[in-house]
Amino acid sequence: MGMVIEITPLQSSTAGRLQGQTDRSPLIAVEDLHVHFQLGRHDVLRAVNGVSFDVNAGEVFGIIGESGSGKSTVARVLVGLLNPTEGTVLHDGVVLAKLRSREFRSVRRGYQIVFQDPEGALNPRMTVLQSVREPLDIAGVGSSQDRNQAAMTCLEQVGLGSDFAGRYPHQLSGGQKQRVNIARVLTMQPKLVVCDEAVAALDVSIQAEIINLFSELKYRLGLTYVFISHDLNVVAHISDRVAVMYLGRLVEVSPVEQLLASPMHPYTQALLRSRPSPVPASLREKRQPALTGEIPNAISYPDGCAFQSRCPQATALCAAEVPVWRSAESGHWVACHFAGQNQKTQSK
Repeated sequence: MGMVIEITPLQSSTAGRLQGQTDRSPLIAVEDLHVHFQLGRHDVLRAVNGVSFDVNAGEVFGIIGESGSGKSTVARVLVGLLNPTEGTVLHDGVVLAKLRSREFRSVRRGYQIVFQDPEGALNPRMTVLQSVREPLDIAGVGSSQDRNQAAMTCLEQVGLGSDFAGRYPHQLSGGQKQRVNIARVLTMQPKLVVCDEAVAALDVSIQAEIINLFSELKYRLGLTYVFISHDLNVVAHISDRVAVMYLGRLVEVSPVEQLLASPMHPYTQALLRSRPSPVPASLREKRQPALTGEIPNAISYPDGCAFQSRCPQATALCAAEVPVWRSAESGHWVACHFAGQNQKTQSK
């Protein structure tokens, strides 16, 4: 059954941002991003292969796609853990790779990440308070008392009281561990938080709590998110705009309402069809079968459209030419030679 989440009423105030419109430059500007990994002497894995998008201050930008699509690689570039092989990433107008060491560390604090595995991100030998204040200790911010106070404040912001400060990770539930990781991120007072499958390892009921927490913190602290997931239901509940990623490329970017109502790329349509339905099987409308096959090998990257081997509408044109980005309607972009011609077949 699909996840049901009660989003706080404040979320309705984002309506004016659904098309990414803003009166200032983007907080993140990604232009023709490529990230390649050398495998042995001859093989190159093209994890990200020409991605461009902007993230505006105050919005939630969702990225969805199957495992192996390059989402996590993009996440690590956005927070400075990986450098682009080619292309440019501007962090509030600044290229991190061009900064000197001290400047890099200072700017990078504004761009934080919450990982998928809440337990793996915590040191089992450190108490909750020690884990949360660790970034402040490394940065040398203030006195020890100041760092303790800041860490306690962040714990309270994520719904963990002072009685959690002395506990160790093995004494916490999965949701509590992820709240600790979120509190640790907040100590750096970030501009942008990248959530890389941040709720995927949690039970469905706990997922709802954590997503509501992210939503609450967004308005309380003025945060911007890049929310990465393979679960379209999760992304749709929290995002303003959604980018669909396949084999290292974006195939569709749209305000979330438009994407759900009128997906134009065959891959997006397949993702929508694959969503769990809360309706008994006997009452469900007949759907087209979900996609078959695996994502092609990113080492031997296919010519033309990367989706051609799994696309039911592929033609010779798809094998010969890479589809270019085009604006289908206001704020809705798609990379497909035949985008919009098969919308009637999508699931509702």
